[in-house]
Amino acid sequence: MGSGRTRTANYSEAARRRLGDAVAVARRAAGAKYRTTFAQKHEGINTRSLELLENGKPGVAEAVLFAVGRALPNWNEDTPRVILEGGPIPPTPDPETPSAGEPRRTHEWSASFRARALEMSDEEHLAEARHIRIEDGRLAQLNYLKAVFQIKAEAAEAAAAISEDGRNT
Repeated sequence: MGSGRTRTANYSEAARRRLGDAVAVARRAAGAKYRTTFAQKHEGINTRSLELLENGKPGVAEAVLFAVGRALPNWNEDTPRVILEGGPIPPTPDPETPSAGEPRRTHEWSASFRARALEMSDEEHLAEARHIRIEDGRLAQLNYLKAVFQIKAEAAEAAAAISEDGRNT
């Protein structure tokens, strides 16, 4: 590390991916589903740098790493460097507890998500999936679509069972 500065380019791909995964998990646990929302709320962070960071790519400067460390719960300016160097990843906040008055909007199996998934049209789900891919990447998009598909399949099975029970009585 010639310049003495912490930059993602100075670390291995595995170390960058480890940090990127930790940042993405902590950001979501803090209630920031979308990268743009998180970047807009925190000084010193832009969406492109956050995208590079979470995808384990080089090119993220020390100032951004410091800003991300200050912005995430249970983290500080040194946390990104510690993680890059193989140190511990801080625990994330309880996902059931929203951060400091911030409402949580997640794609977990909550009753409200299940209800919304059943009410939305296929076109609305596809639009949401496109937005998720832009903001959080392909894996988040696939997880969203998988959750929606499973919820709709379970609802169809339940409806069929009710219909079948109605015929059997």
